[in-house]
Amino acid sequence: MSLQRRLMPYLARLLTSPGRERWRRRLLEARRRLRRRPHEAVFYFRIDDPYSLLMAQVLPAFGEHFGLRITPRVMLYLDANLYPEPDMLRALAPRDAAALAGLHGLTFPEPATPPDPALALAATRCLLKHEGDPRFWSLAHALGQALWADDQTRLAELTGEHGQQPEDQAQLALEARRDQFLVDGHYLTGTLHYQGEWYWSVERLDHLARRLEGLGLGGGPWPLDYGAAKRARLDRPAAAPETRLAFYFSFRSPYSYLALERAFALADHYGVALEMRPVLPMVMRGLTVPRAKRLYIVTDAAREARLHGVPFGTICDPVGVGVERCMALWPFAEKEGRLREWLLTAARGIWSQGVDVAGDAGLSRLAREAGLDWNRARRWLGDDQWRQRADANRQAMMDAGSWGVPAFQVGDTLFWGQDRLALVENALSAPLS
Repeated sequence: MSLQRRLMPYLARLLTSPGRERWRRRLLEARRRLRRRPHEAVFYFRIDDPYSLLMAQVLPAFGEHFGLRITPRVMLYLDANLYPEPDMLRALAPRDAAALAGLHGLTFPEPATPPDPALALAATRCLLKHEGDPRFWSLAHALGQALWADDQTRLAELTGEHGQQPEDQAQLALEARRDQFLVDGHYLTGTLHYQGEWYWSVERLDHLARRLEGLGLGGGPWPLDYGAAKRARLDRPAAAPETRLAFYFSFRSPYSYLALERAFALADHYGVALEMRPVLPMVMRGLTVPRAKRLYIVTDAAREARLHGVPFGTICDPVGVGVERCMALWPFAEKEGRLREWLLTAARGIWSQGVDVAGDAGLSRLAREAGLDWNRARRWLGDDQWRQRADANRQAMMDAGSWGVPAFQVGDTLFWGQDRLALVENALSAPLS
C-alpha cells in the first residue's frame, strides 16, 4: 500500500471531524465579533435553476427569523465540466423541485418549461440591476415563475417595468462570477454560504438553523422542517404486493452509503423488495469530479451522517481496484443470501473504518464480518460477470433519468439523492397507475 493510501483515512478523519468543525466555527465567530460584523450570508442565485427558486422563497423569512443578513449574488453561467449530464439535470431538476415544493408548501410551475437561454439572460439582467434592492426577493420570485411557466408576456412586463443592466456589462459580470465561483469553493447555485460553510438547497437549511440556534439566534427553533424530505415517516399502510423499489448504488458514493440502512428500513416497513442495482462510480465511467466538488461532497456527507447517526469519516477511497473487488463479490453475496450484510459491512468499512478493499487483508476482513466464507469468496475475484450487469444497471438508471447515485426508482418514477426518502415513501404508499 502506498504512503498516500496509508495516510488517507487519517486525513479524511481530520477533514470530517466534528471537533475540527467546532474549532473552525468558533474561530470564525470570534473573528466576526472582533470586526463587529453582523451575521451575514451570501446566496448564489441562478434563475434557470429550480433549486434557486425554492431557496429564494424561504430565505427572506429565514433571514428575518435569525437576524441573518442575506446578500443575493446573481449567477447564470457555470463551468460545464462540473455537470456530467447537463441535459439530464435540466429534465430532472424541475420535476424534483415541483415535488419538493409540494412537500414544503412552496410554489413551482407545473408543468415547467426549461427556460430559453435568451429569456434567462433577460431576466438575469433585470435581477442584476436590482441585486441590492430590498425588492430583489419578490422580483426574483415573479421573474422565476414567469420564466419557468414560459409566460413571455409577463416576463416582458416585468423586465420592462424594472429595467435591465446593459447586456455587455451583464455578460462580463456573469462570466467573472462563473470563474470566481470555483475559487470560492463551490459549484452549485441555489446555495447559501455562511461563515466558511455551504448549504445547498432547502434540504440543508436544517443544518444552518441548528448552527444559528447554537449561537443564540432566532429566539427559538426555526418553525419549518426543511429536512423533511430526508426522512421516511414509516407510518403508512403496506405497499401493493407488486410494488418494487430499485436502488442504484455505488461503493464509492458516500451518499449511497448514507442511504443504505434507511432504504432497507423503508423496504422492510412497506413490505417491498429492495432491488439493489450496482453501478460503477462516475470517474470509472470516464466522467470527471473536480476537487471543489469532491471536498464539498465529503464534508456535506459528514454532517448528514451525524444527522442520521451513521458512522462516517475514516475513509479509504475504493476507486479503481477496490470498487472492482467489491463488485466482484456482489454476485457471490447474493447467491449466499448475504447481499444485505455484504453491502452494509463493505460500505461501513470503506466510509467509517478506513478499510482498504483493494487488498486481501481488508477485503477478507469485511467479507468474514458479512458472514461470507472468504476461501469461497476469493474465487469470485477473477470473475468479470458483474461488469455486464453493472453496465446494464447504468443504462437502466440513465433511461430512468439519472446519471448518478444514489437514485431510487418506484415504477417509472425516479428520485435522485439520499435526501429524497420522504418522496420515495410517498410513491410507495400511493396507488400505482
